[in-house]
Amino acid sequence: MTDFKEKNRKTEIEEDDEIVTMTYDDGTSEDFFCIAELDYEGKWYAYLQPVEETEDFAEDEVLIYEIGEDETGAEVFLPIEDDELLEKLVEELNKEIQSDSDIDE
Repeated sequence: MTDFKEKNRKTEIEEDDEIVTMTYDDGTSEDFFCIAELDYEGKWYAYLQPVEETEDFAEDEVLIYEIGEDETGAEVFLPIEDDELLEKLVEELNKEIQSDSDIDE
């Protein structure tokens, strides 16, 4: 989980939102907004925020996963364990958000 600019926190589901359902090892699942998919150094990354507020996530946190494929070719989210890479990916998201807000102004 990583901090990003809080003003961009999604608060309600809209018709065109992409919702990702994560299923955990214990069989429980949780829905996330896919707030961005960005290319960084030749790999694609998904940025997710929980749909429902929980104690596990602060308002300004986002989960970042590398988008990969399993042996059948199905899309899977791979955890990122490199803290330096995570910081760079947050910087990329913040640049993208700033770029989008500059265009809107």
